[in-house]
Parts: sequence; structure tokens; C-alpha cells
Amino acid sequence: MNICIYINNSGIKNVDCSNLLIGNPGIGGTEYCILFLAQIYKKQYPSDKVVLIVHDNGLLPSVDEIIVCKDLLEVPYQAKKSGADVLVVSSLYNGQPLPETFFENADNSKINVITWGHNYYLADYCERLVKCRYVKANVFVGRQQYDRYIDHKIIDKSTYIYNMYPQNEKIRRKSVDKPVVTYIGSLVPMKGFQVLATAWKTILSAVPNAELNVIGSGKLYSRDAQLGSYGIADKAFEKRIMPCLTDETGNILPSVHFLGVLGAEKDEVIAHTSVGVVNPTGRTETFGISALDFESMSVPVVTIAKGGFLDTVIDKKTGLLYQNEKELPEKVIELLKDIPKNEQYGAEGYLLSKSFAPEIIIQQWHELFHAVINGETIPYRSPDSFYHTNLKRWRILNRNLKKKLHIKNGVSVIGLETMARKLLRRLGR
Repeated sequence: MNICIYINNSGIKNVDCSNLLIGNPGIGGTEYCILFLAQIYKKQYPSDKVVLIVHDNGLLPSVDEIIVCKDLLEVPYQAKKSGADVLVVSSLYNGQPLPETFFENADNSKINVITWGHNYYLADYCERLVKCRYVKANVFVGRQQYDRYIDHKIIDKSTYIYNMYPQNEKIRRKSVDKPVVTYIGSLVPMKGFQVLATAWKTILSAVPNAELNVIGSGKLYSRDAQLGSYGIADKAFEKRIMPCLTDETGNILPSVHFLGVLGAEKDEVIAHTSVGVVNPTGRTETFGISALDFESMSVPVVTIAKGGFLDTVIDKKTGLLYQNEKELPEKVIELLKDIPKNEQYGAEGYLLSKSFAPEIIIQQWHELFHAVINGETIPYRSPDSFYHTNLKRWRILNRNLKKKLHIKNGVSVIGLETMARKLLRRLGR
């Protein structure tokens, strides 16, 4: 079997990604997962051929062949030329959904394509995938993301496979010795750091000796990004967050430590962390791999009860989830003060992280590749949890109604959401 995987690595070409088993070297979660799939699949199934198509040469995992292709639209032809049985490609390119011309070229080159949705889709993109004959499968990264599309025809091509998380013998937190909060993520509005920044002085007032570590910066997704005067995020975002984290003269508070983009060395920081915080708004979060960075080292997580975090954080077991962003400081304070609860949640988080082990997840990819190559139908998976979230009951009702009335297409909830979003944009909201 010949598997071809494409990644646009132009923004991370100088980052050492040669061995991702030791952890994320300080790149975006999507990029990490794509390259990790190539490395683990080749390791687990050495007799199969693995080809990486990349935008630039770089320090990449060891695979059978690396092809440099700077034109996205040429990728399907390059994959076909390499003899690939299937091409795996992220559904986002430079922050935007794959263009229709990419799928036209997939059909023209007759290459079996698996799209990998680390992002949420709007209805028009779903239609694009449905329309393309050679998109044989679409992989969502979590149960909750998959459930979002159960009443749209895209679900007939879709499944979900959780992201893999390396289970190397890293250090683990042994005890809670200091009240340290650590954030991991890009410092951009969509990753929600502004919520934690706004809450920090409230947390300090309740726990005066608390400290905040910030792992990440505005350069996480691209080392070429331009930053503001603090060298932390772009100018507009710095203007938004820094008043919350500085004194009256503009100096960063002694309790706040910006550590920048870290690779495996972040483990040492996490090992001395009391509470981990990831994407407090939950926007764009389809899985939340940073939550596993904490849980795998026995550190409880605080974040919002939304999206992918419902798959990776168990409320009141591996951390605390909130419904409203204003609840973040009280949840953090609770885990800073209640040490027995903190340690209990940390231990449960470590056990949960093991369910995302590469040797477990990679088997699901192997089975999917065989199913695509053999032309097998992808089975539907009925929702089994969190029925009260994300209009899920309405999606279930709509799917069942269309099935009963023998309606193949028809209105979907994601279709209505897409219409509402476009209308709000036209109104400037």
C-alpha cells in the first residue's frame, strides 16, 4: 500500500520535526498531527510506502520519499505520479478551506483523497467534498466534531479518528508544590488567551503567590509572523492583553512569565504546573491536543465545555469545564487551593491520555486506508453523548426526519448556521 500525505510546511521549514515521538517541537497542532501520522504509520507498517509531499525541504520525519511541490493544485498530480493509492490532505490551506480547483484536479488525476478536518466546515465546503467523486473519505478529529454534521450528506463520507498523542516516558508531575498556572497555545484571539489574561489579576487577588507561565507566541504557526513591541503577539493583540498583565508603568507583572514557543523542553515547565489552561473560548477547537500535554503529565485542565474539549477533558475527573468564560478564574482558583482534588484529577488525566496512544489510533488509519482502496462504505456512527450541546438534538431530529421522508439532501443545521454566519458578516457583526 502506498500512502501519500501532504503538508504545507512553509512556515515551519526550519523547525526540527524529525522525531515527533518526543513531543511537539513548537508548531501548530494540525502540522504536528500531519507529520506525526507520517512518522507513526511508517514505523507501525514498515512494508507500506509512505510519501510526504511538502512545500519546502526541512527537518522531516523519516519516510520512503519526500516530494517538494510549491503549488497546491499540483499536489493531486504529484501524488498520482508517485504511485499513491491514497492522498491524505488537511482541509485547510494557508488558513482557508481547500479551493474547488484542488478537488477538480483530484477528480482529473483520479487520485483517492482523504480530507482531514482539523477545523470546522461550513456548509459550502461540505458540498464541495460531497461533489468531488475522488474524495473517498473525510476524517474528523473527534466525536463532537463528527456529530456536528450528522444531518448533512457529508456524513456519508465521514468518520472520526482521534489525534494521536505520544506515550513516551516523559517526566510526570509528582506533587503540587507551588500555585503555578500554565497556558499553552498560540497568542492570537481565536485561541482565547485574552480570557485568561483578563482573569489573571482576579486569580492573583485570591492566590497572591500564584504565577503564570505562557508557552507560545504569535509565531507558533509561522516563524515569519511580525510581533509587537513586547515581542509576544501581533501589535493589536498585545494592545488588548498587556494592560491586564502589566503594572501602571507598562512593566510585565513579576508573576507573569512569557516563555515563547517551546518544544519538548516545555515538559519541564508542565512538571511544575498546578493547573493547565488551554483555549479558554473553545473557538476553532476540534480536539484540543494541548489538553493532553497537561493530562499526560498528571496536571488537571481548566477550559470551556465546548467542542473538542468534551472529548479530551472530563469535567470533575481530569479537570474543570465551565459554561461561561467568566467562570474561568473561580475554576482555576478552586484547583489552586484544593490540593487533594488537584492531585486526584491529575492522576485521572494521566490515565485518559493513554487512550490516545499512537499504537491504538494508527490501527484506525490503517483500516480506513484499506476501506478506501477497496471501495468500502464508511459506516455511520450514532451520537452517544452530550446531547444538550451544539444543537445536537436538533441535528439528530433532522437526520431522522429526512431519513423517514426519504430526503437525500434537504436543509441541514450546519446549512442554517452557515446562512446565519454569512448574514451577520454582511451586517458587519
